[in-house]
Amino acid sequence: MIKIYGKENCRQCEELKSKLVNSGTEFKYIEDIKELRIVASKAKIMSAPIIEYNGKFYTMDSFLKEVK
Repeated sequence: MIKIYGKENCRQCEELKSKLVNSGTEFKYIEDIKELRIVASKAKIMSAPIIEYNGKFYTMDSFLKEVK
């Protein structure tokens, strides 16, 4: 399962969700700023969205490159 940690009014978060919906990919979207900060600290990624996939964390760009 793909988990996306995002935040309110995040253009990239909305763009990623749209791409996944259009491709028929299942995902869970988590919009909780506290949880986003915890994941960001753990993953050493300081911009939303942060994607968790197969036990690894990705930025939006690195995730899209990984799944192509």
